[in-house]
Amino acid sequence: MTEEMMETLNQMLARNIAILPDRNFLIFEDRGISYAEFGQQTARMAQVMAAQGLGKGDRIGLYLPSVPLMAVAVFACQRLGAVPLPLSAMFRQDELRRVVQASGMKAIIADAMTFAEFAPIRAEFPALGQCFVTGGAQTDALDLDALMALAPDRFDDAPNQMGDVAALFFSSGTTGAPKGILQSHLNHCSILRDMMVAHGSRYGQEVYLCAVPLFTNFGLTATLNLCMYTGGTLILHERWNTDKVLTDIAHYGATYFGGTPTMYVYMVNDYDTTRHNLSSLRVCTTGGSPVPQPVIRRFEEISGVKVAQVYGATETCGQNVIEPVTGLRRSGAAGLPIGSSRILIVDEAGELMPQGKIGEVIIGGDSVALGYLDDPAATVAAFGPLGWKSGDLGYLDEDGFLFIVDRKKDVIITGGHNIFPLEVESTLYEHPAVAVCAVVGGPDVAKGEIPVAIIVKTQGVSVTAEEIQRYCRERLSAYKVPRQVEFIDEMPVEAAKIRKRDLVAALRDDTLDKFRRQSVSP
Repeated sequence: MTEEMMETLNQMLARNIAILPDRNFLIFEDRGISYAEFGQQTARMAQVMAAQGLGKGDRIGLYLPSVPLMAVAVFACQRLGAVPLPLSAMFRQDELRRVVQASGMKAIIADAMTFAEFAPIRAEFPALGQCFVTGGAQTDALDLDALMALAPDRFDDAPNQMGDVAALFFSSGTTGAPKGILQSHLNHCSILRDMMVAHGSRYGQEVYLCAVPLFTNFGLTATLNLCMYTGGTLILHERWNTDKVLTDIAHYGATYFGGTPTMYVYMVNDYDTTRHNLSSLRVCTTGGSPVPQPVIRRFEEISGVKVAQVYGATETCGQNVIEPVTGLRRSGAAGLPIGSSRILIVDEAGELMPQGKIGEVIIGGDSVALGYLDDPAATVAAFGPLGWKSGDLGYLDEDGFLFIVDRKKDVIITGGHNIFPLEVESTLYEHPAVAVCAVVGGPDVAKGEIPVAIIVKTQGVSVTAEEIQRYCRERLSAYKVPRQVEFIDEMPVEAAKIRKRDLVAALRDDTLDKFRRQSVSP
């Protein structure tokens, strides 16, 4: 496909308005928004921003939860030629400071709740021209609802080019200061094309259920924009609710569900054959963190649908590797590269590794981002002629299947041994008492760090730390067995992914009790 045959994101919307005007693009809390209506809403918001002097190339912070306005804001920016910059609705002031300062954003769109968090530090950013707020008038902010009500519902789209920046995401900053990742329209169009083909999507027929936050690349690019590309309907959930997800799949006839491994853990644990029916599902994917195979096998038994493990990153825009759901499969594999994506494995020196040898995973192809915002040194270090250096450890088998061993930074090194948490977690998930678990490195004076298993128990099932360790000793080499087992009541999660860094910090500071519900023995 030549560049002339590809579409920018605003052109995808225009195509669907012309072909599928009456089809629902979004359904939120049982209210549908058709492609035609969505087009009108994006036109009004683009008009409002243009009237305030915003335009081509300006970065617009979107400090909103996963509600329809977030989707409207994303595509209003595309129509304006501006760059949407999704901000986690869970960000607090220190996190906001870092991203607002680093991004050079010209405006921010918020709701009453998120603006209340931003307002106290607003004066620190005089270069940020406008704050648009929905949900009521606010001091030092423009009333977005009132302005949109008066704006025309037509807008002449900016002439975006395939090389223009289409979105700016900031990394979580777990390994240092957050970095802005510049994604182009070419990046988006190529990965959406490749995912549609790999999923076998049918234009104008798919129904996506999105419970992943829209301020993430998984939610926005790999779900919302994929739905737009395929002319589908998106069932949008503002926050995770296991029963509602299971119920809505049947109620709306969802054909596609993509979620983190933790989401599948919750669904498997709460599935009720008398109330839930997953028979409408055709494609299920999971990614975002290493996938415990016992959980996926249990979900496949419940649903009758093969779950395709996927692999990608914000720096590569979406799902670059997908596990086939038919034909040749490899248990535990992330899958095969799709479309233009290619996978290479290199050693510490950057030399290619042979099949079966573990090294760092490099992702190449049309979806590899342009680089990091205003950070040429980090861009040169991470992006090279072979592609983007993922920081993940993995290997390729003889048929080209990619196996992810773990994150380089998550590997636990104790007594000269490398322990891959995913292997231990997969073993723990086989135990009936383990509902959710995480294996992390805990501090140890003699060995530097030791493997620690942190577990949320299955409701109504009791187990002791000694029983967990004995179970692991029967199945793992001695050095892989958790030296310490801790039970908590609730895992720290963000975007339905376990925040292992919070658990590591709690172990270091002896504050795991904050994840336990305080109870008094009778």
